[in-house]
Amino acid sequence: MPKEPRDDVIRIRIDATRAVEAFLALLDQQAVEGETAIPSNPAATAIWRELAPFRLVEYGYVSDGIGPIGGAYVGFADGGLYSVEDDIPEEAVTAMVRGNEHRAVDLPPIYVYVVLEHPAGRDAIDAFLTELSAQVGHALVGVVPGSDGRLKARLYDAEGTRGVAREGERHFSRARLQEIVAARGRRDDGRAYAVLTHAFAKHILEFADMAERDDFLGWSRTLCRWIADHGCDAAGLGFPEALRPAEAAPVPADGQPVIRLTPPGSSDAGGGLESDGAVAAARRYWSYVRRSLDEAGPVA
Repeated sequence: MPKEPRDDVIRIRIDATRAVEAFLALLDQQAVEGETAIPSNPAATAIWRELAPFRLVEYGYVSDGIGPIGGAYVGFADGGLYSVEDDIPEEAVTAMVRGNEHRAVDLPPIYVYVVLEHPAGRDAIDAFLTELSAQVGHALVGVVPGSDGRLKARLYDAEGTRGVAREGERHFSRARLQEIVAARGRRDDGRAYAVLTHAFAKHILEFADMAERDDFLGWSRTLCRWIADHGCDAAGLGFPEALRPAEAAPVPADGQPVIRLTPPGSSDAGGGLESDGAVAAARRYWSYVRRSLDEAGPVA
């Protein structure tokens, strides 16, 4: 059984490029609204704004699970490393954006390093970063060890995580999803529906029950795969306008036109396309489908 990945440093990646882009977009929006005052160095201001929450957090109280914290530091790509509790030299930020003070360019990321006195497991680190995202006020990108020991980026979002926990009734299983889809496509009397795109229009097809509808859907998928396997020339293969398979459709609104069909299984077209005779039967059934569409007239 693989050992739980552990680490003694928690790493948080700050995307400086994204921070500058977002702040410049905000300034543009404010200018449209009549605000004319802008910082003398907007790019640097954007980075200071992004760093500010990380300098205010009491890291030792974020989460109990990781044990004592030895310190938290901000690291720049030029090798500069500063404690979050100390003043970061202005030059550390202005040097990053020199010559690009009023535009967004590709900037190296800034890292926040939270040093642990003892290694912590992945679950504890995940919990810490999730809680920290709530205190900082936005999602974080943590760089954490994976099961193979290699460091990997992972998104942490307390708001999203807590929202997911509150939404247990929305965590559908495959079976439940199929039940919901089936229910929305079936009337109380059993009639079921499909949608077929033909001649650049969508047609609602009605079948006596779900079994007949599903028979047609399966036949349609098989036909389109067969056409693709034989050169994709639907018309040349005797199936004009058979360009995409039919799909399940919800119960149509009252008064919406529908076209009642019998399924391929009720004819000799229900046996697949493995022989010349089966292909001929499929062509006859497709002709019946197209004739039914034509007789129904144009889609409203």
